[in-house]
Amino acid sequence: MKKLNLLLLFAVAFSCTAMAWDNRGHSTIAYIAERHLTPRAKANIESYIGGRSIVYYAAWMDFNRSTPPMDVTRDWHVDYWTNEHRTDANGNPQPPCSVSQIKRIVSDMSDFRTLSDSLVSINIKYLVHLVGDMHCPVHIDFPTSRPMKVTMEKKPVKVHAMWDAYVLNSKHNGTSPMQLAEEFDILSAEQIAKVQSGHPDQWHLETVEISKKVISMLPENKKVTYDNYLNEAIKYAEDRITVAGYRLAAILNSIFDK
Repeated sequence: MKKLNLLLLFAVAFSCTAMAWDNRGHSTIAYIAERHLTPRAKANIESYIGGRSIVYYAAWMDFNRSTPPMDVTRDWHVDYWTNEHRTDANGNPQPPCSVSQIKRIVSDMSDFRTLSDSLVSINIKYLVHLVGDMHCPVHIDFPTSRPMKVTMEKKPVKVHAMWDAYVLNSKHNGTSPMQLAEEFDILSAEQIAKVQSGHPDQWHLETVEISKKVISMLPENKKVTYDNYLNEAIKYAEDRITVAGYRLAAILNSIFDK
């Protein structure tokens, strides 16, 4: 049974290579955040997204990233960790992706009532997704780790793809995001306040260090199993998802609880 599940989950991971945390992970982050929104922030947010829960839009950016005009956001999901400045088709420098976009949106939305409803709506969808991306270890894109592959059940898979879906699903496949939010959201008010302290640049550097850690944990022969990697990796995945949920709530409350 364990081997069958491993093969099934490998197939899931291989098919979800474009999505940090996949839909289950992003939705769990959004559920945790929603549990910590103030009533006023929640009401204000839902008034701009058609009365829906923010969970509905948790993976919205992934599903729309290749469709114009959303294709301009394709490179927003990953934070490049390199001294080389990436440029767009016109030679203009690209910003360091998700952390820069989050900071820009928070600044732009400081007085959200002066903006058009459509702009507020899309910025909410961006935040709901990008805060999760910023906390995914493999979304710190090191030039050396970007092409790195491991072997799972005799099949090669990129480390990025493994983390996007498989690490979380290796333990929680079949568990709903709502249930995962219940299981992960167990910190005290004091602990949550500590997690929410600081700012996106600090949170980004925190993820950089964790990214280095999960890469260094890989077995030397790059043959990944439950015993030599996944059992430890899942602890980081659960923590990153939980922390992202609390911080997403903090960002949304700072904007909309007024």
